[in-house]
Amino acid sequence: MLRNPGRADRHRPAVRRRARRRAGLDRPDDVVAVDVGGDNLRVAAADMSGTLCFEQRQATRGTGASRVAAQVARMIASATNAVGDQLGPLRRVGVSAPGAVHADGRTMSAARNLGEDGPFDLITPLEARVDAPIVLENNVNLAALGERWRGHARDVATFAFLAVGAGIGMGLVHNGELVRGAHGAAGEVAYLPLPGSVPPGQRAGRGREQLADEAGAYGVLAALDARRSWPGTRPSSVEELFAQAAAGVPAARDLVEAEARQLGLTIASACAIFDPELVVLGGGVGRNPLLLPTVRDTVNAYAPFPPRIETSALGEAASLTGALFVALQAARAELLQAVSGPDGG
Repeated sequence: MLRNPGRADRHRPAVRRRARRRAGLDRPDDVVAVDVGGDNLRVAAADMSGTLCFEQRQATRGTGASRVAAQVARMIASATNAVGDQLGPLRRVGVSAPGAVHADGRTMSAARNLGEDGPFDLITPLEARVDAPIVLENNVNLAALGERWRGHARDVATFAFLAVGAGIGMGLVHNGELVRGAHGAAGEVAYLPLPGSVPPGQRAGRGREQLADEAGAYGVLAALDARRSWPGTRPSSVEELFAQAAAGVPAARDLVEAEARQLGLTIASACAIFDPELVVLGGGVGRNPLLLPTVRDTVNAYAPFPPRIETSALGEAASLTGALFVALQAARAELLQAVSGPDGG
């Protein structure tokens, strides 16, 4: 569940009140945040102060941009209908989605868990169904922005968010701004080459996500399957593996320790290039607190300037919180422009 802000965050600046009065609105505008995942879609609606009014989760019912967009549009309509008596017109929609967002802000690549590999456009089919401007951003980037807005990174200018779920990715924030890179692929640590992972004389396939194969949920399950014997009932999921590790099962603890060391090495590699003050661990795998001690020890052993490392304060809501943040930013900028006029006066 998204966290509502404290009193200070709910304070609505006078300029937004004036903007609403000039526009003749008796009710505050609303914004909607969407988190698109391969398994679940989540939608939240909030007023212009960021106060939540509605949340909904559904299983993702189809693959491909058009099918996902159709389901997202229906959920947005449900959200706006649900808050129709409380809020005014929909001002912005912030969308979090997996994959690299291109410079045009519309095209994405490498969203395999949505059934899209090459470049695809998620915005156009959404715009055909939603009567509001849409802001699209990578889900891990938005998790980082969510953490900066309402999590551990509130007062941190340069930090990283490492998301570990089915795959693995990193959102980078420097001096308060997202680092996207030339192709929108900054922080795609899944593509880090791993020493010894490619047999001598052979070349890895272009774009092979070697680290995701090792450190993501599928890699953890593969390591579990590689264990020929297991004391007691063998875990059938990552969740069960962590539960057994928490209960003290030695084999489970060994696999969790190995995962934590791999994540620690990933962070240490990023530290050599990016030098963050803080790294936040998130995602279905990464936010498990059992990982944290070994991750910290590994980073401290390898990084010349070890950052502070924390488990996400926002949990599974990190990307949705970031999507709400960018929607609010865009909507507030529009209202300020309406108040000040085209010349800024």
